[in-house]
Amino acid sequence: MRSITELSVAEARSVEFLLTDVDDTITSDGKLRPAALSALYRLQEAGIRTICVTGGSAGWGDTYLRQWPIEAVVAESGAVCLYRREGLITHYTHPSIDREGYSVRKEALIDAVLSSVSAAKLSSDQFARLYDIAFDHGSEPPYLDSDQIAQVVKVCRGVGASAAVSSIHINAWFGSFDKWEGCRSFFCDVLGLDETALRQQSCYCGDAPNDQVMFSRIPLSFGVGNIIEASAAMEVLPRYVAAERGGEGFARIVDEVLEKRSG
Repeated sequence: MRSITELSVAEARSVEFLLTDVDDTITSDGKLRPAALSALYRLQEAGIRTICVTGGSAGWGDTYLRQWPIEAVVAESGAVCLYRREGLITHYTHPSIDREGYSVRKEALIDAVLSSVSAAKLSSDQFARLYDIAFDHGSEPPYLDSDQIAQVVKVCRGVGASAAVSSIHINAWFGSFDKWEGCRSFFCDVLGLDETALRQQSCYCGDAPNDQVMFSRIPLSFGVGNIIEASAAMEVLPRYVAAERGGEGFARIVDEVLEKRSG
């Protein structure tokens, strides 16, 4: 990873879409602080279209879209995207999701995890999720250790689900998608832009192992400072990193992009 200060003018000027994780990337200790919110508004004012890409629930995505100056939210690790069409908030569901019997498979997965890992618990916002199953490991005590997290992932995959670990949750789902496939399908089916345009016109900001698929697909990628702590457990890292953590790091990345674009 290189310092954000090494970002080139050409790279900064290529950005038409800024895609970003939410928890511990935009937020700091679970809160959206003034520096990050101001950065979102500066992106909007500069004409850069911001899309949040999160393992968070569709319910949270609806709130983000209503309250923040953003274009869309790809939520639940790519399962569903929320965006505005003619002033109305519209849902786009990934085409690989088989809705028939989905709730039965969800409940079976939850039972398998909770019966196999005694310390496991669902995230407190599970009620707001459409397709994702989120097990809390780091947002609310008691926290899970690395062995317990690995055990939850193993159980999820053992029943045929995909699983990814964020900074606070273990997300599991049924369907052929992830953050990248969710974004790619949304860009193609809703925005009318192909994969090449997505790669060439976008950048991505993240902080955790579940951001690796985006780091591997989008050449211009950024990490906030807390990614350094997670880097030992990661195979793919962003091209650039900010020294600051969380929302302060996000604001620093935005400052550098906008400054290089104008310079």
